[in-house]
Formats: sequence, structure tokens, C-alpha cells
Amino acid sequence: MSMRFHSQVLSIALAGTLTISSQATAQIKLTPTELQGLDYQKALINGQLDASIPTPESILGFPVGQKAATPAQITDALKQWQQVSDKMQIVEYARSHAGRPLHYVVISSPENLKNTDRIKSDIGKLANPKNLSMSEEKRIINRLPAVAWLAYTIHGNEGSGSDAGLAAIYQLIASQEKDIQDMLEKSVIIVDPLMNPDGRARFTQELQQRRGVAPNVDTQSTLHTDAWRAGRSNHYLFDLNRDFILGVHPETRGIVKSINEWNPQLMIDAHEMGPMDSYLFGLAREPVNKNLSASGRKWGGIFAQDQAQAFDDQNWPYYTGEWLENLYPGYSSYAAFRGTIHILYEQARIKEDGVMQPNGRIVSYAEGVDKQLVSSLVNVKTLIKHSKDIYRDFVSDKRKLISKNSPYADRTFAILPSENHQRMAKFVDLMQLQGFEMHQTTQPIAVKNATNQLGNSVSQMLPTGTLIIRNRQAQGRLVSTMLEFDTKIDDSVLIEERQRVLRDGSSLMYDATAWNITMMHGVEALAIPSDINDNIRPYSAPEKRPAIIKKANSIGYVVNGTNDASVGFAARLMERGVTTRILDKETALDGVNMSRGTIIVSRYDNEFFAGDLDAVIEKTAQEMSVTAHAVTGGMGKGDLPDFGGEHFKVLNQPKIAILGGPGISSLDFGAIWHSIDSNLGIRHSHIDSNRFSITDLRRYNTFIVPSTWYNRLGQNELSAIKTWTKNGGTLIAIDGSVAPFVDKGAQFSRVRQIQDTFKDIATYDVALQKEWLAQKNGYPEVSQAWQHNAAESVNYPWNSETKTLSEKQLKKQDDWLAQFKPAGALVAARTDQKHWLTFGAPKVIPVLTAQNPVLMAKEGVQAPVRFGAYQEMEDKKWKKRVESAADKPLNRTINWSTLPDKQTLTLRMSGLLWPEASKRIANSAYLTRERLGRGQVILFSGQPAFRGSTLATNRLLLNAIVYGSGLGTHQPIKSL
Repeated sequence: MSMRFHSQVLSIALAGTLTISSQATAQIKLTPTELQGLDYQKALINGQLDASIPTPESILGFPVGQKAATPAQITDALKQWQQVSDKMQIVEYARSHAGRPLHYVVISSPENLKNTDRIKSDIGKLANPKNLSMSEEKRIINRLPAVAWLAYTIHGNEGSGSDAGLAAIYQLIASQEKDIQDMLEKSVIIVDPLMNPDGRARFTQELQQRRGVAPNVDTQSTLHTDAWRAGRSNHYLFDLNRDFILGVHPETRGIVKSINEWNPQLMIDAHEMGPMDSYLFGLAREPVNKNLSASGRKWGGIFAQDQAQAFDDQNWPYYTGEWLENLYPGYSSYAAFRGTIHILYEQARIKEDGVMQPNGRIVSYAEGVDKQLVSSLVNVKTLIKHSKDIYRDFVSDKRKLISKNSPYADRTFAILPSENHQRMAKFVDLMQLQGFEMHQTTQPIAVKNATNQLGNSVSQMLPTGTLIIRNRQAQGRLVSTMLEFDTKIDDSVLIEERQRVLRDGSSLMYDATAWNITMMHGVEALAIPSDINDNIRPYSAPEKRPAIIKKANSIGYVVNGTNDASVGFAARLMERGVTTRILDKETALDGVNMSRGTIIVSRYDNEFFAGDLDAVIEKTAQEMSVTAHAVTGGMGKGDLPDFGGEHFKVLNQPKIAILGGPGISSLDFGAIWHSIDSNLGIRHSHIDSNRFSITDLRRYNTFIVPSTWYNRLGQNELSAIKTWTKNGGTLIAIDGSVAPFVDKGAQFSRVRQIQDTFKDIATYDVALQKEWLAQKNGYPEVSQAWQHNAAESVNYPWNSETKTLSEKQLKKQDDWLAQFKPAGALVAARTDQKHWLTFGAPKVIPVLTAQNPVLMAKEGVQAPVRFGAYQEMEDKKWKKRVESAADKPLNRTINWSTLPDKQTLTLRMSGLLWPEASKRIANSAYLTRERLGRGQVILFSGQPAFRGSTLATNRLLLNAIVYGSGLGTHQPIKSL
């Protein structure tokens, strides 16, 4: 099929005609003037074609590659081709958040298509060769076709991939050329033309809205830019190409299930990059994840050589490596850790019309599509040529991984049981999605020399029911990648990284350097240096817990606050009009242990509830998968709180608004939106930043400002928010958005960024010491309280011998430290166990930190979560430290803060954290809360709902959203 795109014909097809009406009835119809360079002379699809297969043009209404096909058009094309071709099968593998279907198309010879179940079974035996003989292995490899997976447009606004996918499908099923027929005989080609239908729908609609009569090749024109809800992301504005190891979204979960079912030899993933660029494909440069196999990198080089030759033949520019590193495993490249050869494409982004590049050449959209298509087909040809050897390397590596000589032979990950059932269920679900082998302990097991998440060597007892994931298994590389506490980076890479930071502030790191799933999920885990094989059984799901346990003459129901799902239970009950309380100090009623944060529904509070209270509680408990326990008595055991006391706080229904639009991070906005929808499922409003000046905040009692890309809020907006907060509102500001609120001139918050505190830095240290002392269970002053003589000396919470740096010195020091920001590292943070914001949180939680503001809190500001976990030194080590100081004062400080006696501060848990970054953030606040009039201000220094997977900090956010209006403010009295 010929595909010559002449500029005039192209322009009419894209934009139609322009009609200018005069006062008279005459009309003038204009077509665009010619533009040299829009012609793309090469045909995308060549050769003899089966006339019984509808052409793409007959389905789309335009030649494939002329403009971006919509998701509906793509789905229509697949269905029409399925009806007339015996060379393809369509599989719907998921539905997007918005309900759009996701498909992959299996393309091969009719004979191969009849045997797809056997093909998948055969590859599955190679993928886990526990009981596979060498002779059977040989027979399987000899009969297996090559299997390739071609994936396109996970970023919805990177248009050329999906259109290349359509062109590839049509050429493969319609071509009557011998080389294509041979390709189908020797391979199974799986094409996923559209991995993000919601994002592409947004993108194609935006293109249509911004199009004019004439093709526009200026990249500054709005046609080539994105609106705030860019098509790159999915419905909830997540970047799906970070989700493959996180498994949050239906789109990527569906792909993961399908990839794991097929175990393809090759996976290509077509993307786009800046419009002024050329074309990038593998191999990646350092840092490269150490869990990737050597054979994968070897074969990647061979594929790259053939792809480079194909581009040389077309006289197309390209490059490999350069900015592409391969450390973070959450991209579609996760498949490489399963043994698949993964190749990334990055085509210069051309949004239909074409782009004028710096050399004066216009690159058309059709050319971009063609490069994706040529790359795909040449990679498949390379695969077919080497398929048998690739299978041999694949099964050889799998045999090694399950053998005693496995690089992971002596390592087991143990995840300890928890009453946080929702969080554990999410973790187990993710492990099952990835197909990991899991076991449970059948009795307590003593382990020695294990490593905990703080990096300490410990010996302890694993309780019965501990989840066991042995690293010695067929998917050992991916197990290690997702669960190892630290992913190492070569010293040579770190040297270059530091050189870059010092030279110009740039970085080798493309994404986070920490992603350990147990830490991201906030579940307690150990790495054990042995292959645990005794007193374990295969994992089985726990028995389903009842939604409600009733008792005669009950006074109410309680739901354990340790469980993250309890927050949603409370939120949904309040939305249904049920008066709800929360417990701020643990107790036990009627034999039911109740942790901080436990939700209580009493019959007394709901005496006039218009409905069946028990039925509503049961329904809500079922929705949230929690158990509501009836209690018949309100007296706590011993000195523990009683039902009518001050520790049972009445909650107030949150009325929530989230600020979005230009200036707001769409990723953070989407993560918060998704967290509310998926954890609470309650109503909330999205406020457009462009319309904020006419927004009536009085409709809400909780206002969330996600992270901003720059300081978007002006004085008028700040003034409106301040007035609203003072009148009883709960303001929650996150990461980049905290700056205007903590600016001294705004007189909004007493929190400051560290660079603004050096004039009175000592007051921050004193506040820190008070926090520490307030949590101790014993004081030497207690025994002195009864003495009659005036005290001649007291213990001050600072070291009077410590020399304090001047403001100038502190600023100079901070300027240096600030250059070495955390590189997406997981760090330990300690929590105030008496604060309502930490309900459901243990004493130490993992926090993901990067280039976030460093927040400082002093008197008048509560800091429920601070960076760093105190750990007490052994007596011998402390004594040695004191003795080594001799007659000198023992000066133990970290930056501005003083360390308490016998305490060390553990910070880094996983990822790259330079010493300078560690020193700068130590003891600073991750989460602050303070009064402002009748309301409150809550600040997060980082993004608590990051990628929908940082569950420990997400719980803090949910507490703030659901409980804030009831626990932290003095709401106006409501009229009856």
C-alpha cells in the first residue's frame, strides 16, 4: 500500500478546510499553503497484500501513520481484522480505570495459533525446570517457535508507538511476501498496541482541540505541548511505566499477568522523548541493576547491532545508552529480571504534523511511526535467527537459580505477621501477581545473624505464620530485585555521580535508588542468610474474617485501628450519617484489645440514627474487609480508658477538596486522588487552580494542596486559605507546596525550611530535646524532687560546652550539604506514639525522600514524625565512647541537633544517601501539625502516597484527611 504524504493532501486530511464568511452569503474555502519537508516519500507497508484484509485506511478513515488513531479506532481495527484473518487472536487482558479494554493480539501461522496453550506450557517448563530432564528440555526447545512481545504507548501522549503497532499487525496478517510468511511459521508475535487507553484518549482529544487548518511544526505551539492532565498518565494521572513491580493499576497488573503467563523471549517497549532528539535504543549505560543476567546483556548487544544496521540502511540517526540507565526495575523492563530480553525504543516526539528540528529538517509523524515499525520487525527477525540459543541460555540460567549454586542459594526473606491485615493482604497479593513461591512457618523458628530493615544483625524467633519467601527459586532474580534491602551500585558509578554533582548538579540516576517492597509497604521483614526449608508449608490465604461479630445487649462495635482499612471504615460510616468515635490510647473492653486509632460506634451516640445501625456497620465492614466486634461493657481493664472518658474522641465528617491544575504536580495530585478513591471511596472535590480565586472554601473543612512544580500560590490565594484555616479548616500541604506557607513573611506557619533557621537554631535543638525527654519512662530528677535544699545543679537539654556555629558558618555549611540531595532513598523515621496523626504506625517507619524541603519545628509546632530512628548503644560501647573523650566534653551533634546520651541515630534504610544528605535531614521533621486560629496546618515534607505504594506514609495522610477535622480543629457549632 502506497503512503506518500504530500503537504497539501496531508493538511486537508488533518484539518479540513477553513471557511471565512463575509457579511454577504459568499464563502471562501482555504487550504494551507505548501510546506517543504512534510512529504514522507517512503511507504510504511510494502509488498503483496491480501485484499480480503481491510486496510487500515478503510477502517480509520486515513492511512495508518498519518495521524494518531484513537483508542476506539484501534479497538475497532483489531475486531475487524479478527473477523477475517486466521493469523491472529485477540485477548482482552484488562480494563482501565475508565472501563476501556486493553488487548494483546497473538499473530502467527494458523498451525501455531492452534497450539498456543502447548507453547505457553512448554515455555513454562523451561521457566521453572525443577522436574525437567535434559532430554525433554532439548525436545521442547527444538519444537518451540520464537515468542516476541511488542508493546506500545504506555505513555498515552507518545503517539507513534500505537500507530506503529497497528501497522505491524496489518503487515503481519495481510502480507503475502515469503519473508513475512516464514516469520509467522517460526514465531509467535504478540502485539499490545495500546497499554494506556485512558491516557491516549485524553491525548488524541487534546490534539483535535488544538489543531488548526495548517500543519504546525513549531514545538512551542500548544499543539506540541500538553495540557495539565497530560495524556502521558492514566486516569489517576500515574506514570504506568513505573508500576510493573508495584502492581497498583489494572493496566499494568494485566500486562504483568500476561507476560508471566507467556514468558516471551523478547519484549520491546516503544516510547517517545524530546522532539529535538533522534532515536534511542539499548544497551543501557551504568548504573545497571546487578540482578540482571549476563546473558541478557549479551543478547541485548546482538539485537542492538542488527537494529543499528537497519537504521544505517535507512540513513536514520540514532544512539544507544547515553541517558538510559537500568537500575530501577519498575519499568516494563521488569520482564528482563524474569529472563526476557527487553529493548526500549525512544523516538523523537512528533505530534502528527511534524517538527522542525535544529538542523532545519522537518521530521513528519509518519517518519516517526516508520522508525518504530522498522525497529519492531528487525528485532523480531533477530530473535528468530537466534531463538534456540536464547532458549538454551534462558533455561540454563533458570537451572542455576534453583540449584545449590544459585547466587541466591543462601538467602530467605521473612515477613513477620501483623494485625494490619489490609497492608499484609496487599503485600501478599503483589507477591502472587509476580508468581513468587511463598511459604509460611508452621511453628516458631529461631534464626541467627538475620538483618533487619535498619541494617542491624539480629537473632530472633519467627512466629508461627511468618511469610517465607526463599530467594532460591526460578524467579530468584526478580525476588532479589524487589525484596533485597539494598541494591548495590558500583563504586566507579558513585564516583562519577559525585563528580557530576560537584561539576554542575546533574545526576546519573534516572529514578529512585530505593524501592524495597517490604519498606514501601511498611511491613516488617528480615533477610536471613540461609535457605529455610524446615517447619514451613506452602502459603495459603487466611480464612475469611467475619464482617461483624454480634453479642446480645451490646453497647456498640469496635474495629482495630492497627488495620489501615479502619480509616476507610470510619470515613464511610460518617458519610452514611453514623456518629463515630476514635480511641487515642489503647485499652481493652469486654475482652477485646483496642489499639490507638480503634474506631468505636456506640448505640448511645446513634440513638436517633435513621436506619438499621447494625446493618450499616456490617455493610461497611464488608466493604472494607474489617471485623467489627460487638462489646457489651464500657469499663477498661485496670487503669485503661473507659468508654465515656476523654480518650474516646468524637470524629467530624471530612468535607474534602484537593487543589489541582497548572502549577500542581499531576503525579502527586493523582496519587492523593487515587488514595482517597481506593482506600476510602468517599466524596471529595477537585479544585482547578485557575479558578481558585472564585472558589468558596467554606464548603470544605479539609483542603489538600499537593506538591507544586513551582510556587503557584499568590498572596490573594494564601490570604484566602489563611482566613479559612483560622475559621476551623484543616490545611494539608505537601512537598513542593509547603514553601509559601512556611515563608516567614506569610505569617502562616511557624515551621521553617532549614536554610531560614540559622539565626535562632538553638531553639530548634531545645525543642528536639524536649520531644525526646517527654517520651522517656524514667528521670533522675524524680528521686531529687523530695529534697529540701535548693538544687545547686540541673540537667539542661543541651551541652553547654558545645561550640555553636555562627549564622554565617551554618549557612555556608548548609549550602554545601544541600548539593547532595537524597536520590530517592528510603530512610528511617521515628513516630510520636501519642499523636493522633500516627494512628496505625509503629515506632519506626520507612519514608521515601528525595529533593524535598527540609522542615524545622520548634516550640508551638508538633512534629509527629522526624527523620532518624534512635537506637540505644550497648553499655560497653557507650563506656568506651565516654572514656575516649577523657577530660574533653563529649560533643555528640549531627548538624544543628544534639544526640541524647547512649543513643545513635539510624537513618538510611535503602538507596543512595550521601553523608551530606544524611547530615542535613537528620532530626528534621517529615510531618508537622500546628494550630492556626480554630484550624490547623499539617505539612508533609515529602509525598506520602508516592506511586500508590508507600503504604506506611500513606496511612499518615489518610489519618490527616479523615480524622483531622475532628481531632485537630475547633469546628464552628453546627445548627440543628
